[in-house]
Amino acid sequence: MENLTLNQILDGVYVFAGPTNVGVIALENRGAFEIYFVDTGETAEYAQKIFAECERVFKKFFVKAIIATHGHADHVGGNAWLVENTGCEVWATQKEKSIMETPEIQGAISSGGFPLPEFHSPYHLAQVSFVDRVIRGGEKIALGGDFEAEFVSLPGHYLEMIGVLVKCPNGQSAFFAGDGIFGREMLARYWMPFLYDVKQFKISLEKIGAIKSDFYVPSHGGVYDEIAELMEFNLLSTISNEKSIERILKTPHTWEEVLKEFADENGIPLRLSQYTLVGSTIRSYLSYLYDEGWIKWRFENNLMLWFAT
Repeated sequence: MENLTLNQILDGVYVFAGPTNVGVIALENRGAFEIYFVDTGETAEYAQKIFAECERVFKKFFVKAIIATHGHADHVGGNAWLVENTGCEVWATQKEKSIMETPEIQGAISSGGFPLPEFHSPYHLAQVSFVDRVIRGGEKIALGGDFEAEFVSLPGHYLEMIGVLVKCPNGQSAFFAGDGIFGREMLARYWMPFLYDVKQFKISLEKIGAIKSDFYVPSHGGVYDEIAELMEFNLLSTISNEKSIERILKTPHTWEEVLKEFADENGIPLRLSQYTLVGSTIRSYLSYLYDEGWIKWRFENNLMLWFAT
């Protein structure tokens, strides 16, 4: 892994740009800094490099808490190392707490059963991360030094994900959006990102579009000073995927046949990881389209067939 650089976006607010962006809130008090991390990246090695860079920049500091946007391994994989080496707290919502304290749930959800051995790697299976403080969407917490963190409920990508709106003393703010919205580069590469609940993801996108902030930081992508265009691009991706599936289902298909045709249409080379994650998301789209009344299912020769109404 390359060395990570701490990029300042506001007074006291920083971002480690990487495969998974990590937010840093640094509150200075009498020459020392109190640090809050927003997520920690995918591995203990990632966390070590983040910590080392904080040592270089802040010199004298202590880590107060990790604020977890959600329990996916690429967001909380560094938690265990930081807790062990700094004694910091971990904050998360109730449902994401369940995931973080029982990380095997992630593989069960994406695989639809007990996962293959290939999914027992750190990228897919984070170390257990016990949560000290349960937070809720809509809650506001004074961090000190007139900084405030407001937690925004953003379910959809996962069960009870949150975004973190950091409000600074000078009136400026930065919004860490987690996987509630995806950067352009990621969507261009993975047109169908993992979604657990398609309907809630679309609602969360609209909520993100209404948030007023000076900067917006998706977990996967760059830092944006406006969000409307990116929100529309994410919504376009989601609706386009819905229409692709409906088009495929003009004739009856199993979910796996839908996956193959969708991958063929969009030039997605299916390997094990993509097969599992895109396949899980396809099933989420089918549940959504069925719930909306746009598709139906029937059994034929012991096969569950989906078809458009």
